[in-house]
Amino acid sequence: MVISPNTLVILAGTTALGICCGLVGALMLLRRRALLSDALAHATLPGVCIAFLLSGSRSTIVLGVGALISALIGAALVSWLPRFSRVRRDSATACILGILFGAGIALSAIIQRSGPGAAAAGLDSLLLGRAAGMLRSEAMLLGGCALVMSLLVLVLRKELLVSCFDPLFGRCSGQATGALDLLQTALLAGTVVLALPAVGVVLTAALVVIPPAAARFWTDRFDSLLRISALLGAVSGMLGTAISSGHPELPAGPVIVLSATSFFILSLLIAPKRGLIARKLRSSARKQQREVRRILHALLLASEQDLHSLSTDQIVAGSVSASPRALEQAIIDGFIERQGDRLQLKPLGSERARRARKSQEIWREWLTSEAAIDRDLIDLDEEDIEKLLPLELVRSLENSIELRKTTT
Repeated sequence: MVISPNTLVILAGTTALGICCGLVGALMLLRRRALLSDALAHATLPGVCIAFLLSGSRSTIVLGVGALISALIGAALVSWLPRFSRVRRDSATACILGILFGAGIALSAIIQRSGPGAAAAGLDSLLLGRAAGMLRSEAMLLGGCALVMSLLVLVLRKELLVSCFDPLFGRCSGQATGALDLLQTALLAGTVVLALPAVGVVLTAALVVIPPAAARFWTDRFDSLLRISALLGAVSGMLGTAISSGHPELPAGPVIVLSATSFFILSLLIAPKRGLIARKLRSSARKQQREVRRILHALLLASEQDLHSLSTDQIVAGSVSASPRALEQAIIDGFIERQGDRLQLKPLGSERARRARKSQEIWREWLTSEAAIDRDLIDLDEEDIEKLLPLELVRSLENSIELRKTTT
């Protein structure tokens, strides 16, 4: 398939837009303001309509200025309404979104009915975008502005990092946190305005939110989040535009968002740390480890009571209630041996069971002396005890346990 020069320019523009959406969206995600992009996207519609009514022009610059002013007004209203009323921020966002979008739809209907020339304005294309129909100059303007805003985020990434995670520290260290907050809002408004011709009012928020949400599955680092989010946004824009150019019946905006959604679903499933598959595997592994510990503990108690072995039924169906898979794993690891239907500890298993019991005793001793604990840390492997507690504290707890045993 031969790609026309105009399509290449549009492809470059939507790729740059994806990078910008990924970077700015990551900042909004970290500040828990992701849905603000949805409110600003819907708030641009009345600005576009008013700009057309006042100028009578379909110029991208004219309509973009109107959209930007309207988006900034929407951002100001979302910020001010919770300060001067009892309305919470999420409620304020929903109110402003509905009011301004409703006003935009009403103005758009008036424009479409005002005459053939007005109907030709095609403002309804802003609802789903028209990336494939952009002019070369429009695509170049979109890509250039997107790259400038992306560079601004990268240059100020350290200041923005502090603003996202600890604005109080930034204020104490002399940073203009108020100006940075306004800058982030302006960047979001600008990104939303740039995305309108490509993906439209309805889907702009998706392009801003989905890439950083997908990137969050892969990393805990700020710089890595920016890189991955920008990469996913760029690939989504490039892939969606390429598919749309090959299939003119498919609008580019929805295809771009669907491309981003596919990356999100893939990240949700296969991310090595937060992916559903990895979490399920870790959960299964931890469950099996707990069952192996119960098996070893039961056999250790039996050996201390002069019962050198237990039957398989006692382990699987008895009080231990261990799965056959955990039993086989304990045999493979060399902790226990099977003699017919009887199971008994091997030296390695006995050592492991005693170490696990000692670690649990230390852990319980520490829990009794600490009031504030994380309940998620109660069930730990014996190796985790020494990682969580200082060595001196472990030794002190061991002495306390031994002293209590000698006095009872």
